[in-house]
Amino acid sequence: MRIWDISPTDQTVIDPDGRNCPLDPMSGQPKVPGNAMTEAPPATGENQAAKVVDGSWQVVADWRGHVYWLADSSRHEIRELGVEPPADALAEAPPEPLEDLADRKRAVIEAGLAAALYAGMLYTMPDGTDDVVQTRPEDEPNLLGLAIEARDLRAAGETDASQVLRAQSNTLYAMTPAQMIDVTDAAKAFKKQLLAHSWTRKDEIKAALEAEDRDALEAITW
Repeated sequence: MRIWDISPTDQTVIDPDGRNCPLDPMSGQPKVPGNAMTEAPPATGENQAAKVVDGSWQVVADWRGHVYWLADSSRHEIRELGVEPPADALAEAPPEPLEDLADRKRAVIEAGLAAALYAGMLYTMPDGTDDVVQTRPEDEPNLLGLAIEARDLRAAGETDASQVLRAQSNTLYAMTPAQMIDVTDAAKAFKKQLLAHSWTRKDEIKAALEAEDRDALEAITW
């Protein structure tokens, strides 16, 4: 006599081939466990499972583990018996909406600009040392103050190295007003160039979005 064990978690057959029914050690007669069926489960096809419902076999949909997407890009995974993918389910994630892609690319450009400003400007100091002038947003007031002071000193006829610039290495460099004007002007031009680069990229994003050119949008980087 064969029996078919039933999973206590979902009431499906554990082994479609079944097994021999154990015998009662006293009587030697078959002893059917409480979680088993004596009737063979029905044949099932793809995405189907045999399940016991109210003591009888039923064939139910079995899409467990199946992943699908909807048009809104939401991802879903079926985890229960009897649940089928909806009629409008997609087998793979739909393309990112162009507006969302454009927003993501703008964020990439903003991040690139911030990283470039944070990295600073490589500059050859008056003593011949190559060091980095810090150009972060929080450094701008200091550079502006040094530039204004340098112009005032130059107007007063000052030519001594009476000003000091602290570079990214934390090294202090003594500078004349003319040298300070040169380095602050260079920092200003450096930032202006980076801003122009960022706006060029943003214009490219705008043009690609208006043309609905997904490939062009995807290709845009800092």
